[in-house]
Amino acid sequence: MMRCSSLWWTVQATPPSSRPLSEVCAQIIDLMLLVVDITKGIQTQTAECLVIGEITCDHMIVVLNKTDLIEPSKRDAQVAKVSKRISRTLDATKFKGASLVSIAASPGGSTEAPSPPGGTGVGQPPPSSPSPSSSSSSSPSPVGIDHLIELLCKRLFIPKRSGANPFVFSVDHCFPIRGQGTVMTGTVLDGSVSVNDVVEIPFLKVTKKVKSMQMFHQPVQHATQGDRVGICVTQFDSKLVERCLVGSPGHIPTLNAAIAQVRRVPYHKSPCTTGAKFHITIGHETVMAKTTFFGLSSTSNTEAESCLHGNHFSFDMEYAFQSELRERATEEGGDDPTSSDGASRGRGGEGEEATNHFALLEFEKP
Repeated sequence: MMRCSSLWWTVQATPPSSRPLSEVCAQIIDLMLLVVDITKGIQTQTAECLVIGEITCDHMIVVLNKTDLIEPSKRDAQVAKVSKRISRTLDATKFKGASLVSIAASPGGSTEAPSPPGGTGVGQPPPSSPSPSSSSSSSPSPVGIDHLIELLCKRLFIPKRSGANPFVFSVDHCFPIRGQGTVMTGTVLDGSVSVNDVVEIPFLKVTKKVKSMQMFHQPVQHATQGDRVGICVTQFDSKLVERCLVGSPGHIPTLNAAIAQVRRVPYHKSPCTTGAKFHITIGHETVMAKTTFFGLSSTSNTEAESCLHGNHFSFDMEYAFQSELRERATEEGGDDPTSSDGASRGRGGEGEEATNHFALLEFEKP
């Protein structure tokens, strides 16, 4: 059993309407905080977050925010009503039974500036303490934050990480430090990296040697999957990079086409037809791609082959062309969680759920 004297939490705010999924580092999300405006309930972006959550993680806490905007006499009843509605929606997802907590993060509103992109604490100077004149002693304190922190501590666990795979690093900020070099801050998505390792910036076809690294203002010699780290390299122009992927030399390829296992988002109402074009995001790059859907038929032989190959694509298997991507949840017409009555989409019913669908993606540019 692993024992730790301390554990760092990295919290990233990721509104899906303003950032591509790649920027939230989906591979290493351990727990999701679904923040819901209690005065508005479930909205379109809430459904988007649920889709992201079901794909990327297994643990979630629902945070009902802005309770201070509800009249005190009606507050408890409104919290109970919204909590019940959200719980009914979550009953049809992997997050059934998720904990809910109500808070008022900034009663009366906030005039504080948001944190810079990519968070703080990695390869950057610590923020200065606010002066007494800049903070108002009369500002009301947050409500329910202690309860949220207590709940987070109860859900605490040591995540599974692997440093054995090739190194993949998602860079979200790049800046020069005079006399040191260029620092790239970001999150290790896979593998590990050490000082003096050689890393590649694939889209520039450039390799650089790691001069030094920092995590939370402390020098380190090694970083592994899930770590937030600042990596310093020399003789590199920071203006060439804003956001990108960095990795082990030769590990991150440039693609003209790809085969991906796909699953239809149940809240997407329009048909997904072969020949249609979709925006595809890989890393920090988003391009258009033409799609061709295919999958295994429902015969017993292909079922056995599917079990043998673990539902992964194999050139040794035969697949059936699909003019339209279909799955059981969509065909049954599950309810939309953004509906006013809070009804949740269904997963039960007759029929066999198909999970081994694939798509040939032909990119408009590499």
